[in-house]
Amino acid sequence: MTKNSIKSIIDSELRQIELTDEIKNNIKSKAVYHKSNRMWKGLAASIVIIVLGGTTVYAGYHILNKVYVNEEILTELDSMQIVQMNELDAMPNEYGIINKDYRDYNAIKNDLGVKLLDTDLSFDNPYMLCRVMTDTKDFAIITVKNFILGDTGNYQFIESENRYSYSHGTEFFSPVSLTVDLILSESQMSNGWDSDYLGLYEFVESYTSDQGYKVNIIKDTVDEENMENYVSEKAAIFVANGVRYSLKGRVSIDTLKNIVNTMK
Repeated sequence: MTKNSIKSIIDSELRQIELTDEIKNNIKSKAVYHKSNRMWKGLAASIVIIVLGGTTVYAGYHILNKVYVNEEILTELDSMQIVQMNELDAMPNEYGIINKDYRDYNAIKNDLGVKLLDTDLSFDNPYMLCRVMTDTKDFAIITVKNFILGDTGNYQFIESENRYSYSHGTEFFSPVSLTVDLILSESQMSNGWDSDYLGLYEFVESYTSDQGYKVNIIKDTVDEENMENYVSEKAAIFVANGVRYSLKGRVSIDTLKNIVNTMK
């Protein structure tokens, strides 16, 4: 993979980041910079960098797929594996990257021809905003905003920003989003694929789900005591059948664990 391809991935990820006003203010006053031990330096706090590089591999090309939180290595997840997917009917950009938008997670699964985990909690959801980003050779990244709505409501589409506004509920202070990472080639397997969560994040715990997935949970470190009605954002990261999943939202840890247990 070329340096330009990696840059385009990060640029695309940055464009999709949504931060609450509280977090934005916190970042302004407490911005943290991370010195990457791989390739990128000087990116601001609370940004997730997808690092498609490195040499973390062991016998059989089973990647360790390390997850870092501010340079702390978390408990090893299950191994990622090479996945076969259909070619997408879309034109690549100048960096050779395809970005194809969908309004439905099932449409992505059908288009890619890949068996991916899903949950009944996402059934009959008209507010998903989905995208597949891929170079068609080495990797694919699926993002699904508003994957699980919970008891949030009053969704209104803001066309100029390509997002929905919503009202928080009692259990869900935000919808839960989904990210799915697919390795497509031997080359990507040998290079490795680590994930770095930088800035206002901290490790919470590792555990094994009801299905046997090894799961890492992290959360943001915004000072909840000084913010009225604030619920921290949590993320659960795990690998199933060689594919890495991340579920993220402003919910309790117990709610997030219950959601992981429904992913089948």
